[in-house]
Amino acid sequence: MYYKNIQNISEHHPVNFPTFGNWAMEFISIGQYFHKLYSTVLCIVLLPVLMFSIAYVLPVPAGSSSHSLPLLLALSVVVVSDWLIILISFNKKIKSIRQHQGLRLKLEKYFRLTIVRYTLIASGCVVLAAGLFITRNDLFTVFFVINLMLTGLVWPVPSRVSNDLRLRGDEREMVYYKKDKF
Repeated sequence: MYYKNIQNISEHHPVNFPTFGNWAMEFISIGQYFHKLYSTVLCIVLLPVLMFSIAYVLPVPAGSSSHSLPLLLALSVVVVSDWLIILISFNKKIKSIRQHQGLRLKLEKYFRLTIVRYTLIASGCVVLAAGLFITRNDLFTVFFVINLMLTGLVWPVPSRVSNDLRLRGDEREMVYYKKDKF
């Protein structure tokens, strides 16, 4: 009986995860927007942290130190390139988002852009986790921590969102202080 009620409810209201499916961002208030944004970004960031933790604890594979330096350099170049792509593409796309009319549309597009940004950041973290697993070079741990600190610097707090979108007046106040409903 109870199972059937849950099943009927889920048939009428399917569960859509923000990172899968149609990427639609539905929110009633600015506070709810930031809650959904933070939850999604946190899930994206925690996945590479979990992978790195597993790579750190697993035993050393045979022959792991023979090509440590070339692999360290190659993977470092990949991660730096990843960050350059993130910075360039974000700045290019944010310019077009600023041109849209209406705060809701700007925030929805910013949400999608932030998800893409953090997915690329997570891919760089996964590369570093793979480098640690393959080589067991401790510099990958240092680079991973630096990558996480850079991730924190671009975290989408209300002030950053306001500045990135160059909001003015009431829109800026609504986002900055997470107030009022749409």
